[in-house]
Order: sequence, then structure tokens, then C-alpha cells
Amino acid sequence: MAKGSWAATASSAIIVAADDHRDVLLIQKITNTVAVALGIGEAAEAGKGIQMSAVGDTVILRGPAARHAIYAIGNTGAGTYQDGDVSFIHGPYVPA
Repeated sequence: MAKGSWAATASSAIIVAADDHRDVLLIQKITNTVAVALGIGEAAEAGKGIQMSAVGDTVILRGPAARHAIYAIGNTGAGTYQDGDVSFIHGPYVPA
């Protein structure tokens, strides 16, 4: 499993490298700044595709989509990533 952090800039850049063996990838935004646009296997474009705008916004990619390089654009946006079979629950967990 791999994990790390990323920072988006004013131009599209790879935030997570491609991996032919990855099956699941979780990407999370941790800054309350401008929206970050993601590109899955292609350059990100501001205002297009997946938009992460709030702290805690999370994208989970599975299968072939998880294997592509992930690009981001959004000056000062930052976050973390984790691959592998993970689940993310936002907010307090209340057991049943």
C-alpha cells in the first residue's frame, strides 16, 4: 500500500503516479481553499471534471480508473491519498 500527500498548483500536474497494480485509490482534500479539479488519466482542467471544493471531499477510484495517473489543478489546494482496500466515513462514527 502507498500513501502520501499532494498539492495542486495553477497548472495541471500529476498528484498520484500511475500504477498498473493498483485496484483502489482514495484521494482527499484537506485545505479549505479554491476548488481543485481532478483529471483521471488526463490533464485536469479548471472547472471541469471532478471538483473537490470543501475540506474532507473524498474521491474513491476502483479498478482501471484507479490505475491511471491522477492530475489536479487548483492553486493552493492540497490533500492526501491512500491506495488499497480502504473505506472512509466522514464525521463521527456512531456504532449501530
